[in-house]
Amino acid sequence: MAKPARKKRVPQLKYTELRGIGWHVSYRDPSTGLPKKHRFGDVSQAEAERAYHTWVAAYLGYAERTAEKVSNATLGGKRSEASRRKYAGKNGQDAAVPGSIAHIGSGLIRYETDRAREGGGSRAAGTISPRTLLDRKKAVKDFLAHINERHGVGAAGRMRLEDLAMDDVESYNREMVEAGIAANTLNRKMQAVKKIIDRAGRPEYGQQVLPWNWDSLDRIPGKGTKAKKLPTKKQLEAMLRQCDARGRALIWMGIGLGFGQSDLANVRVGQIDKKSYDLRRGKTGIERYGETPPRVWAAITEYLSATPRDNGDLLFVTETGHPLVHTKSDSIFQWWRRLRLAIGESKESLDGFYVLRHLGATEYGSRRGCSIAAMKRWLGHSASSQMADRYMKPVSPEHREVVEWARKQLART
Repeated sequence: MAKPARKKRVPQLKYTELRGIGWHVSYRDPSTGLPKKHRFGDVSQAEAERAYHTWVAAYLGYAERTAEKVSNATLGGKRSEASRRKYAGKNGQDAAVPGSIAHIGSGLIRYETDRAREGGGSRAAGTISPRTLLDRKKAVKDFLAHINERHGVGAAGRMRLEDLAMDDVESYNREMVEAGIAANTLNRKMQAVKKIIDRAGRPEYGQQVLPWNWDSLDRIPGKGTKAKKLPTKKQLEAMLRQCDARGRALIWMGIGLGFGQSDLANVRVGQIDKKSYDLRRGKTGIERYGETPPRVWAAITEYLSATPRDNGDLLFVTETGHPLVHTKSDSIFQWWRRLRLAIGESKESLDGFYVLRHLGATEYGSRRGCSIAAMKRWLGHSASSQMADRYMKPVSPEHREVVEWARKQLART
């Protein structure tokens, strides 16, 4: 059985004055895996970008799936013989067309890349995080791959918006639902398709217009969000016994401050002291401050005694000195998985690290006098009042033991 093809990294347009190379992209040959360079020359940036988008359209459209997968996808009658002839390239090769769906998709990826902020940068309006960028790149590439599977290798690099049928989008929707994708993820992927369609109206793509009504799509919803199962007191006690000072600090900051992986990757020495923590950013940022629970400060103090760090340094880094979360790497996810296995648990019996934040939010929201404004500030994002109110309810009987245990533990030094 053939192995599934790996998805391509989208090469970025670069410029250098060395050896007269000018504008170019560096990539790996899909057949040999050897590094190669495609040169556009020492032309204007506008000319280079037009040539680059056309090149990326062909690069994304070719071999996004193996020929075997494409053949299998067509056996079920997904495309007609007329469709095969219409989108077939000369001699079986791709014929990338400016203004094609892949051309538009590559332009959307370039736009999203340009507005991605640095990992620890401030949340300026209109910017997106590196992890959000990765998700949006994947959403665009997944849709292009679906088009190639339906209409043949490289079809996305030749089809224009007028060639896109309603059934192409509805079949993409069905495919994701059959794969068991969550409703929120499905919505984000469908939004990427809509962005490609809207972007086709730009002048550089020929001001294309969709020949059918997007709002008339038969949308199938994805799986509903599964209710988070809080960890038990026994599980948490076993984890705390198993891990070192660094691990205990991560766990108590997850419960007591509601910090997720990204928060822990960005927090710096000096932003938390014995009395309070303050992670507020500029005027476009989100308020994130409050009182430091005694147990959280005790855990941080224990960790810093074993691993001294200068004021202003990242509080946690990997063994190689990188942030805990960067690009596709999430060392907290790996650490939590190993810790979970070490105490004899699995992902079915104990959710991921983020479940600690849900436990902390449940404990914080059930405190007497907790307001929606305080709950939103504790959560640290622009949550709706409905989202904040989700945690501000009496604790259910099955969670009362672990919530009361967490509250007592957080109050201890």
